[in-house]
Amino acid sequence: MVEQHKTLLARLAGKVLLRSAEHIHAKFLVIDAHRQNAARAWLSTANFNKALQDSIELGVQLEQDGAQALAECFHWAFWCEAQRELRSANRLVEIKAPPAMPRRPVHGQVVATLQGSNELREAVIAMIHGAQREVLVSSYGLNADHAVLGELVRAAERGVRVCVLTRPRPAVAAGAKKLAGAGIQVLAHDKLHAKALVVDGEAMVMTANFDAIGLDIGFEVGAKLPALSAAAVEQTLREWIDTFPWIYRADACRGEHLGDFCPANKGLRDGVMCVVEHRDKVLPDVEASDALSLDSAPAPQTPIADTAGELVQRLTLHWKVKAPRLPAGATEYKRLVEHDRVRDGKQVKERMQVPFDPPAYQHKGLKYVVIRRSEELEQARSTAAQLGARLVLERT
Repeated sequence: MVEQHKTLLARLAGKVLLRSAEHIHAKFLVIDAHRQNAARAWLSTANFNKALQDSIELGVQLEQDGAQALAECFHWAFWCEAQRELRSANRLVEIKAPPAMPRRPVHGQVVATLQGSNELREAVIAMIHGAQREVLVSSYGLNADHAVLGELVRAAERGVRVCVLTRPRPAVAAGAKKLAGAGIQVLAHDKLHAKALVVDGEAMVMTANFDAIGLDIGFEVGAKLPALSAAAVEQTLREWIDTFPWIYRADACRGEHLGDFCPANKGLRDGVMCVVEHRDKVLPDVEASDALSLDSAPAPQTPIADTAGELVQRLTLHWKVKAPRLPAGATEYKRLVEHDRVRDGKQVKERMQVPFDPPAYQHKGLKYVVIRRSEELEQARSTAAQLGARLVLERT
């Protein structure tokens, strides 16, 4: 975008008188402002780029008085708000003080944010403050700490129905949370850039977002609309309310929703996730403590995490429990048995090593009893208890 802007400035140099400043954000077009009954003007929420085709925007046509009011706003901005002038390609020159101060714009229909004047902010607050039934808002930006959002919250608290349209992105997360916490419906679309306010049938279209840059320190304009245009704007906002794909929910949980969602602190560019109803997940096998205690084997200690980009309402875990096997290298462990024997005509006691049945083994200081057949289970348990041994199966 920066390179495209530089290219445009180079094309305009020498052909168009251009002044600029970082805080200039207003978008409007005025034609033949000084021709009696011939002036025309359009106030746009869209920048003069592909947003005119691709974004969700609003534009209104203003008649003679509104056109002249916008022209006065332009004169003020040209002389008092602009900071640099394009003199030639790649050459922006700092502007000196104007030779004379133009008349500060004062008009009932067109209000503005200017240096030393916040008529637009005051007009917005006054409209919301006077709401009795309904407030509809469309704004690309929402500043949670701004006075305008506080006024929206107070309107909702006194029973006014408030609905706010915005674009889902991290910059509006705090503002959306504040509004939703007051019971205000917040809907969103990833192409929304329009700024408008409708209060009980009255409407204003503006270039300012509901934040400090738009309503406190920028150069912005807004137009209060006559009844016919106000009705058209209201109808447009209602159509957006019915069709916008995203709704802000501060209390949503995955059990209530299937399909796409986006965490409010992320943008749609990389934050969209999907809630699915069910997934199966296979976990690593676990080994039981002994061959006869498979049911009491603990679950695998593998962390269970959602798949990237997905949340699951119901997750079924699958794993196998394996019976322990006799470790390699184990040697047979035998018991000492005394029995009487006649030697040289005398009866003597003799000790000898006898295998356990079922067989027992030892390995690295541990003892094992091997289960070979189901008929040996009780005897195997008894032998294992006697030796403090672990019940295992034979090596595979």
